[in-house]
Amino acid sequence: GIDQALVPLVAAGAGTVLCTDIGRDGMLSGPSVGLYRALARAWPGLQIQASGGVGGLADLAVLAAIPVAGAIVGKALLDGRFGLPEAIAAAREVA
Repeated sequence: GIDQALVPLVAAGAGTVLCTDIGRDGMLSGPSVGLYRALARAWPGLQIQASGGVGGLADLAVLAAIPVAGAIVGKALLDGRFGLPEAIAAAREVA
């Protein structure tokens, strides 16, 4: 699983990882909250960049509460679901 893949990366000195749920990527159906929450608990010193599924500002607030270090929001921004200032504000409200 993903935990096994992280062992050698962290051992080699990785401090940040980008984790994409490819089944949700571009779908705007919400991020894999359970996955990111489990990673944050298992690897508390690791900065996790969440990717895949973000479709609204509420998704960003949930990710910030986990917390993850950042989130990829490409399609949601391109589709005009929200702007960058609103995304930043949503993440900061929880932090």
